[in-house]
Order: sequence, then C-alpha cells, then structure tokens
Amino acid sequence: MPSGLPSAQALLEDKTVAFFSIDTDIIQGLGFKFSEGALRALPLQRPSWLTIQQTEVVEREVHAHRMDPVTKTVKELNSAISSLQRHTRQDFTSVNAQIEGMNPEAVAARNFSNEFKTFVAGLGGSVLPIDGPNLARQMFDRYFQEVAPFEARKKSEFPDAAALLTLENYAMATQKQGIVISKDGGWADFAKDSDWIYCVKSLDEFVALFKSANPVATGVTAKVSTELSNTTSSLSTLVQAAVENHVAGAYWNAGDVWTGFCHRVEAEVDQAHYVGHQMDLTEIGTWLVDHDPTICIIEVRAKVQVSVDVNVEFFIYDTIDHEELNFGSIEVSRDHEVEVDLFITLRGDLENAAIDDLDPSIELAGGEYDVEVGEVDPDFSEEPYDN
Repeated sequence: MPSGLPSAQALLEDKTVAFFSIDTDIIQGLGFKFSEGALRALPLQRPSWLTIQQTEVVEREVHAHRMDPVTKTVKELNSAISSLQRHTRQDFTSVNAQIEGMNPEAVAARNFSNEFKTFVAGLGGSVLPIDGPNLARQMFDRYFQEVAPFEARKKSEFPDAAALLTLENYAMATQKQGIVISKDGGWADFAKDSDWIYCVKSLDEFVALFKSANPVATGVTAKVSTELSNTTSSLSTLVQAAVENHVAGAYWNAGDVWTGFCHRVEAEVDQAHYVGHQMDLTEIGTWLVDHDPTICIIEVRAKVQVSVDVNVEFFIYDTIDHEELNFGSIEVSRDHEVEVDLFITLRGDLENAAIDDLDPSIELAGGEYDVEVGEVDPDFSEEPYDN
C-alpha cells in the first residue's frame, strides 16, 4: 500500500481512489443499523463519485450474524410452547400453526437482505461475487506462504482472504484504488503489501478524509458550536430529546455480575434512565454535500450519563433433588456513562441563515451497550423469597 493514507489530491482531484468497502466488524459494531446513525449519514459524508463495493463474503457474514438471534429466539419460543403444553396439558396446535404461518425466519431473512442491498445501492455500489478463475489459487498461495491475512495458516482467515482478494482483483481490473474499513489486523497487513488497497480502522477515520474546510464549513461549524454551548438553545433542546430517546430505546446488556452467596446469578437490564450529557465541542466534523450546496452534515460526540435498573436473580442447587432452584431476585441500580455520536443535518442557506432556520434533524449512532453489575448479594431485609 502507498505509505500513509491517500492524499487529498488523490481523493478529490485525481480521483485515483474510486471505491471503498466496509468489513463485517465495522457494520456489526454499529448494530447493523443501515437506516440510522453513522451508516445512514455515510452517503452525505463521502463524495458522490466514491462508490461502495461490498463483497459477497461480507454480505453473507452480516446476514448470518443478523439471523443468529432470530433463529435462536424461534427455537426458544417453540421450546417454551412445548414445555407449556407438557405442563398444562393444553393443546397449542393452533399457536404453533400461527407461528409457522408467520414464518418469522423467512421474513427476517428477506428484510435483512433487502436492507443490505438498499444500503449498497444508496452508495452507488454493488456486491462483488465470490468468483474468478484464480481466486482459489491466490488464496492457497497466501495460506501456504503464511502471507496476510493468514497468520500461522489460520483456516479461519479464508473468508477474509476471499474478500480482500476479490476487492484487490476488482481494483486491478478497474485500475482504481480502494479503501477498506476494518479493525482486523489481517486486513491492515494485507493492505500494507498491496498497491491497490488502503486500510483504515474505523468509519470515523474514513469519513474524516472528506471533512470540509472551506469558509462556509467553518462558519457553519462555529454557529453549531455556539448553539450547543447554550444549553437552552433550540438545537440543544433537540439534542437532549434525541439523546433521551436513544437511551430509552437502546439495547442494554448486563454483564460482569457475580456473588459469593450461591453458585449462579443472572442479571438483566429492566430500564435505562437518562441523567445528563455533555457535548464535546473540541472535535466537530463538518461535511458539505458535494452534489447539493444547501445540505450539510455535522458530527459531534456527547458523553451521556445513565442510571440503569438491573434485575438480578439468584439460583441455588438442591443437592437432594439434584435440581436448580430460583432463590429470589433483587433490583439494583448502576450508574453508567457512554459516548454517542450525533449527526446533525442542516438544509438551506448554510452561509447566511441561522441554525434554527436550517431545519436541523438529528440522528444518533450506536444503540447497544454493556453495563458492569459487579458483586451482588440477596437482600435478607426484604420479605422471604419464593422458591
């Protein structure tokens, strides 16, 4: 790979870099949310002529990751219905028939596929198939030579190798360089030895290549910063409402929980409450949309304080009957702080109009967070637990 990152001239003037591609880990880290947050903002942050070229490998990996919880939930639902039928001796045939008729797995698979294709099409790109007469040989040559992305001949790297070689072959065929976005060290190592592929570690690093720095962008940034510095401004009020909705609608995982009281404990988040937030106004990203000078997108980060209600259940083992018993549960609260990226879209006379007149709309990135619960013990001051 040419040293460093592509220059502004290579990107914006010579246009020797013509495409980009996003690895599965980046999409997964954004919660597979193609229609909100960072992935939704992407079409306005990158130049319109820079298209996305995803690989069939990544498409299949994304699809498999999204289908896993659906398939697991369907199995759990069917198991629960069977268990309920055994315990109650009721006939749940009609319920099973209704679930089968809804065909949730097929519906989810179709929806996920359509979302991915719509995302790629919205960025003017396509999905590159796993084919080519030399692809298998290229992969095995790298495998036996232990060349990136293979490390000590790890067979698990074959999907990465297929994706990277497909992209490099596409670049050579079109005589245009590309940028891959991945946290995987194997992707970065591959790019180091490639004349056609650059690699960045995050979507933020990628879109930062296209930040606007002209007087209009500087003026818009200053106006947004002023508005967000005033916690009573209309924009700050919109931001707070968006953050509060984000906290309430996010998925919260309760983890790192333990107890010295019994052999097993489980924790589940009941609800998360917004407490407050602070805006980081030192790093505001501004992008003027190249095909429409009346649209601008601003990215700014917020630190959000949250109070999380967690339900903790305790389980003891009955050595006589050789079964596990639910000893009871308690509710605990944990304070937590998360960083979220806000995307503010403005439309209108960017140079002269006030922010309130630019029809600001707000999107937030992320949406899945982990809360450390820590050590917990039953509260024996409460009423006796039901066994």
